[in-house]
Amino acid sequence: MLEAERISGGYGGGDVLHGVSIRVGNGEAVALLGPNGAGKSTLMAALTATLPRRSGVLRLAGHDVSAAPSHALVASGLALVPEGRQIFAPFSVRDNLRLGAMALAGRSSLAERFEHVYALFPRLAQRADQRAGAMSGGEQQMLAIGRALMSRPTILLLDEPFLGLAPKIIDEILTALALLRRDGLTLLLVEQKLPIALSATTRAYVMLKGEIVLEAGCEALARRSDIHDLYFSLAAQPAQK
Repeated sequence: MLEAERISGGYGGGDVLHGVSIRVGNGEAVALLGPNGAGKSTLMAALTATLPRRSGVLRLAGHDVSAAPSHALVASGLALVPEGRQIFAPFSVRDNLRLGAMALAGRSSLAERFEHVYALFPRLAQRADQRAGAMSGGEQQMLAIGRALMSRPTILLLDEPFLGLAPKIIDEILTALALLRRDGLTLLLVEQKLPIALSATTRAYVMLKGEIVLEAGCEALARRSDIHDLYFSLAAQPAQK
């Protein structure tokens, strides 16, 4: 579904990503783990072409989309839930969701997407006419996910969706992601908290200093009694060239 080969890129004159390669299979749920500053959000930006890639190849469903702009990637089925939500606070919940569906054609398609998102997150239906900025942080995160789903993606990238949320809201969002997985949506989840990431995905990459340093199945990682020691010992090591 998604293949990134030796992706490099960064800001200004320096690279943050150093030849990063990952793959996410059709219907798979994969975690991207790592501490702050590892380059996880930069990789998300590179995958969605909001940050220019200096080198590397990106494929979606077997097609080379390395030169595609962001809007073309969305039209191809790739959607990002950005870190920090980035909702339009003065707009209503309904209008925020409508912005996510700009690539869809036809009123029937739009109505179906609203119905789908409202079924997944009933709170959004209850607050459809409310100003988005007046909602709680957890509700705003649901809105950010719902907005991404309005484009009818085949692969959803989520960048730190549980940051700062209460346990009850985390459970609600995890339930929604499980339903999306059941329906065949492909997921790439950026997360720092190991228990959440390992419960929501089937395979994981660990990223440090702009490089992938470990790939493993989540069940195998979860069974390791030394998983936290492993994670933090990796974080303490210099990245290998």
